[in-house]
Amino acid sequence: MDTFVELYFWGNDSEKVRDICWKKLEELDKKLDRFNTESEIYKINENSGNWVEISNETEEILRKALNYAQISHGLFDPTIGPLMELWGFYNGKLYIPSNEELKRAMEKVNWEDVEISKGKVRLKRKGMSIDLGGIAKGYAVQKLLEISKNYNLERVYIDIGGTIGVYGKPLDGDYFTIGIRHPRKEGKIIGRIKIKYGVVATSGDYQRFFIRNGKRYPHIINPKNGYPVSDMMSVTVVSDDGTSADALSTLFFILGEKGKEFWKNKFPNIGIVMVNKDGNIWKSDNIFFEEEK
Repeated sequence: MDTFVELYFWGNDSEKVRDICWKKLEELDKKLDRFNTESEIYKINENSGNWVEISNETEEILRKALNYAQISHGLFDPTIGPLMELWGFYNGKLYIPSNEELKRAMEKVNWEDVEISKGKVRLKRKGMSIDLGGIAKGYAVQKLLEISKNYNLERVYIDIGGTIGVYGKPLDGDYFTIGIRHPRKEGKIIGRIKIKYGVVATSGDYQRFFIRNGKRYPHIINPKNGYPVSDMMSVTVVSDDGTSADALSTLFFILGEKGKEFWKNKFPNIGIVMVNKDGNIWKSDNIFFEEEK
């Protein structure tokens, strides 16, 4: 899935679950990896304008992605591919595009132009492309947690590219402790979250980025203006559901400070830790978070 994966299982069925979960990850990778020429997402993108048959899982994650697009009025948009490609985040040739280039790319970005019907999907316009980078890791973590619950396990710890899911009885005490990476200090954390069960997902400007003339351009792009988001350093979301944790960490990163009100009105049950561009930390009052001194 174009990222690192760590799977830990404790219990009598640990080896069996490890093998089952790894196989599931490989299945998801073959469906959702936009760079794999055999994947369903690749075929959808290559055949933009035409209907493409898809599996139930690909349809499920696409519908979830489109749901977050609708909720956010397009700030979370799974058709962000043309902008990601334009800025060079796919081939590594990073540069700042012209206004005309941005305009042309943005004409191909619109979640409302994705049609799903009877096991098929169609991107309405040629040149459109889907990128599930803002939701796929969380979806995969959730799938593995659901598998794990069916077996004899004491505890589970799953980390897919920094999206972490936990389940079971912690080794010490009643809570799993998960550190949140410091967005500017390598090997340091800003604090620790304690949870009994669920998923912790972080979107940050330090994962993929480039700097030009002292300005940082991260890979998280606002589909409304075509530019990388510069108001936040990182946003961490804590949720019982991995898919929502991943998608909402991306969405709240794009929303920035406006995300506080959006959280209060739309998602008061999830937990959030935000680090803005000045390094100031804000957390919702419904999570156990200890700031590192």
